Amino acid sequence: MKKITLVFFILLTITIQSQTVVFHDSFKDDKNKWVTTSDNFKAYIKRDALVIENIDNEKTKWLLYNLSSFDFNPDQVDFDLEVNIKVTDFKKENATYGLVWSGYNDNSYYDVFRVTPDKQLQLYQYLNGTFDYYSAWKSYPFINGKNKNNYFKVEKRANLIFVYLNGNLVHRSGERDYYGSKIGFILDANMTIVVDEVKVTRFPIEIDVVDSFDPNVKIEKLPEFISSKEYEETNPVISADGQYLYVDRKDCDLNLGGNKDDIWYSVKDEQGNWTALKNMGKPLNNEDYNFVISSSPDNNMLLLGNRYTEDGKAAGSGVSVSRKTAAGWEIPKSMTIKDYANVNMYVGYFLANDNKHLIMSVERKDQGLGKKDLYVSFLEGENLWSKPVHLGNVVNTFEDETNPFLASDGKTLYFASRGHKGYGGYDLFVTKRLDDTWQNWSPPKNLGNVINSKKTELSIFLSAKGDKAYLSRSRDIWEIDNSVKQDPVVLVKGKVFDAKTNEILSTTIVYNNLVTDKELGTAISDPTNGSYSIVLPFGEKYSFMAQKEGYFAVTQNVDLSDLKEYKEITVNLYLNPIEKGQTIRLNNIFFDSGKYDLLPESNAELDRLYKVLRENQKLTIEIAGHTDAVGSDTNNMTLSNKRANAVMNYLTAKGIAKDRLTAKGYGETKFIVTNETEEGKQQNRRVEFVIIEL
Repeated sequence: MKKITLVFFILLTITIQSQTVVFHDSFKDDKNKWVTTSDNFKAYIKRDALVIENIDNEKTKWLLYNLSSFDFNPDQVDFDLEVNIKVTDFKKENATYGLVWSGYNDNSYYDVFRVTPDKQLQLYQYLNGTFDYYSAWKSYPFINGKNKNNYFKVEKRANLIFVYLNGNLVHRSGERDYYGSKIGFILDANMTIVVDEVKVTRFPIEIDVVDSFDPNVKIEKLPEFISSKEYEETNPVISADGQYLYVDRKDCDLNLGGNKDDIWYSVKDEQGNWTALKNMGKPLNNEDYNFVISSSPDNNMLLLGNRYTEDGKAAGSGVSVSRKTAAGWEIPKSMTIKDYANVNMYVGYFLANDNKHLIMSVERKDQGLGKKDLYVSFLEGENLWSKPVHLGNVVNTFEDETNPFLASDGKTLYFASRGHKGYGGYDLFVTKRLDDTWQNWSPPKNLGNVINSKKTELSIFLSAKGDKAYLSRSRDIWEIDNSVKQDPVVLVKGKVFDAKTNEILSTTIVYNNLVTDKELGTAISDPTNGSYSIVLPFGEKYSFMAQKEGYFAVTQNVDLSDLKEYKEITVNLYLNPIEKGQTIRLNNIFFDSGKYDLLPESNAELDRLYKVLRENQKLTIEIAGHTDAVGSDTNNMTLSNKRANAVMNYLTAKGIAKDRLTAKGYGETKFIVTNETEEGKQQNRRVEFVIIEL
């Protein structure tokens, strides 16, 4: 028997307990009552070993021992099972022998780990008359033949099982969620085996749970008009503002696909309560399996499972996107992912809030660590995505990782896994992205045994605020307080208007890094009411604007460098038509206090104006500088004039003819609001341009 190194594990209660040998028999005597004799079968102690003889000419025999009386409940602890066995006599070269483990009292369930003298190995599970050969016969050079010991070892660590022979890993799995306490030995007809030691070591279960885990938090099922008694509801998707809930309702007679899945949704009323589910109808639902994967923060775009034909019928597996139009949801359009591959029958997706990162769970032959792994693709064009990039071996394991959900901060990733230590089946985990490579992540942590259970938990969804989490369990939708700390975000919402007519506009919303002008994300405004919303994570200075042909975008900015908590702000966006006589404010022009040198943050705004001048060669403008009432009239007039000239000089340096530009300072002669407040003063300190000719 190989020497076992002492290991210590930290329990969830944070108390430290050492390993405990609960059963150890080196067969000095028959204290554990192995000795038995029956027809064509006997077991006896000889020379500090247990000898087992199967004299039957046809039948396989076994010898089982129940460890339940040794303070050993394998469902509730981790364990090592170690055995040395050798074959001393057999009639057929392909005769088998080995270890039986995890057996139940009625012998309706057990696992078998067996080898042959000619160096082959197989593992299988028996359950109520059905055999699952989860590791087929395979030859291994390290298997010892006749009269030589083979060292069998089974390790259970939470939901993970590792099987070794002579120190070599031959099988691992995260699928197990129950275990029996019987162990023993199996041998074919006309065979004798010798066991010289059996040892079972118990460990406390080690699961790395999130630091903020609260075992007393309550998980509550949503009302019956959402979580019905008649049907199964699954895959909850919550909008960023927390006002919309989409679910997948199965086997409902009101589904367009009959016994297949349809998308249903609920909205919150004015009191903040969920309303009864409604069927989304066509074109999002058809005769096939239909479900929402994620919703954009503006509530105007949905990522959907499967593909659709041009007339809205089912077109097979894949992923599609649908945008809201004035007439309702458009027929979903398929996304194209370069070098896409998946050899698994299942798949998972999530579209990040910026609409630029598509996370997926697929199994690829050319890369990956085992079964389904998590990957990310980057937007390259209209519905066109890059080749998937593997998220690395901190997140991904040899087992399944699936159903990703990226929180609104763009960094906190939730996912389901069978390869990280959990309570059984699939558990839900969380990790945090550490840089922009998408391959460096913090070690995933289990969400704890209020959310996770012995059964399967496959998906979790949060709003931008992140205070509530939604998940499906046992045919229903559940809500729970979320304790996982995410980076704070701001939900910016409002409407888009024509600045001249005040009519609502359907436009694209773009938000950029204010300093670098790098585009960070996009959204669209609702074509029926002009509403939009975007989510901006903390730590950056942002500019954002609506864009539409024939209009000049009036940009807004927000500094989230020191954001401490979730906020919601309302900012209406106004687009100025490019028409003679229009006065358009340049919000993102920055100077140091009392100075007229342009700061680098101004470049993006000025470059947009430069582009408009290049595209409209007859356009001439007056650049007007304005101040507040602080300081002398003379100084303010001089300062405003110099600032207007600084803008003009920037444009001429880029090639705009000077005769198309006029710069003029107005000082404090044209206030647009009162100077009695700091906010008013800020609005009065401005640079505008007036369209003179077009």
